[in-house]
Amino acid sequence: MKTRWQELRDKHWSPRPAQERRTILLGAVVLTPIIYYFMLWQPAHQALAKLHVTVPVLQAQAAKLAEQAAEVEALRHRPQLAALDAQALKTSMEESAQRHQLRAAITALEVQEPNGVHIACDAISFAAWLNWLRDLQQEQHIRADSVSIAALPQSGMVKISATLNNGSSQ
Repeated sequence: MKTRWQELRDKHWSPRPAQERRTILLGAVVLTPIIYYFMLWQPAHQALAKLHVTVPVLQAQAAKLAEQAAEVEALRHRPQLAALDAQALKTSMEESAQRHQLRAAITALEVQEPNGVHIACDAISFAAWLNWLRDLQQEQHIRADSVSIAALPQSGMVKISATLNNGSSQ
């Protein structure tokens, strides 16, 4: 390698006049900091500014992903509830409606085999219905298969016809 540099120096540098060599060296001394600034320092500084913005966003996304992974793991280990037959589902819904003080609003509660219940309400508060349905889903895994809702003239009151089951599909 050393001989190669010597060959290049002897071939291209030594034959040049001293004035030309000084001019080339002066140009190199002047251009080196300029090239360093525009090719290395400025791009690094711009990338650093971008990183100051994107790293916190990525850290927040990573934290959320870790939180969601922990939630998925917890849900995997949660015990599965036994599937209720239609009669047990009806009894469970009647007890829940009683606790939520909605039993009087229910006009029909009919068993639908193998694991469903049809419910009808002529006039019920929509907010109360949603709260009750949410509690049924969270506590007993009872899900709405089909729901028909019609608004009544009274504010916040609706007529509901729904088919509910406990989540097992057959």
